[in-house]
Amino acid sequence: MKNYSIILYTVLVFAVAILYILYFTSDNQTNEVKSDGTVVVKGKGASSIVYINTDTLLNKYQLAIDLNEAFLKKQEERSTELNIQAKDLDRQATEFQRKLENNGFLTRARAESEKNDILRKQQQFEQLRQELTDKMMKEQSDIYKRLIEDITKFLKAYNAQKGYDIVLSTTASGTVFYAEKGFDITNEVVNELNAGYKKSAK
Repeated sequence: MKNYSIILYTVLVFAVAILYILYFTSDNQTNEVKSDGTVVVKGKGASSIVYINTDTLLNKYQLAIDLNEAFLKKQEERSTELNIQAKDLDRQATEFQRKLENNGFLTRARAESEKNDILRKQQQFEQLRQELTDKMMKEQSDIYKRLIEDITKFLKAYNAQKGYDIVLSTTASGTVFYAEKGFDITNEVVNELNAGYKKSAK
């Protein structure tokens, strides 16, 4: 996920650089407000630029919500199972120590055998925990990839009608600190995405 964040940040910086160049190289620049409320930046090298707040989009897009809830439920189930196994191992280790301190083993060999058995179980537990962690990270990455592909595919079709030159992505603490009304198309995109998702779920 960290790598995706770095890539996304790089893309955002690049997009803002383009916006900066377009803005300051345009002569007699004026803004045209479309009927849908979005703003077209006009002038020399005229371009149409809008942005989407990805925090808002992912919080309101039903597919993202459903995928996240399913992921969290699976994560909770795995965590519960691991906690049960961890407590059982702790119980076995405590019981072994109690028997050892009270001379509960008839022979040293039996004590060594039980100790090795507990150590083997602990190693298997750690291996299982690592496997589940790796699996969880992959699933999280797959969800992110699916959402990006889904949103990108939608935006290509959506932009065929709108004709924007650049669609920026930002977050609450991202690169768009201020924009005139009409540049933010987040709610419109969320509504369109949800309508399409609801239709496909029927």
